[in-house]
Amino acid sequence: MDRDAVKSVILEALRNANLSRPSDEQLTVSEDAVIFGPMSPLDSMGLVALLIDIEEALQAEGVRVSLSDDRAMFQSRSPFRSVPRLVEFIAGLVASPA
Repeated sequence: MDRDAVKSVILEALRNANLSRPSDEQLTVSEDAVIFGPMSPLDSMGLVALLIDIEEALQAEGVRVSLSDDRAMFQSRSPFRSVPRLVEFIAGLVASPA
């Protein structure tokens, strides 16, 4: 799975997350959007739900990854901060599965 396909999965998951969010708490859906952190309305429970949606969408494409494993949790720069960081993290997992 290439980076563009991974990015599409993430953007679709953000769109889907917005379906159940109030208008004043919508997530930005763009290639450089912040996902989690001070500039995002997403809380930790929302992040977990988003990651599960992304994992399930990737699995439907034949890609099995765990986004909440130790590699993600103990990085000095969180892969969950933005769309580009998450794309890079997932691409790394797909390239070198554990």
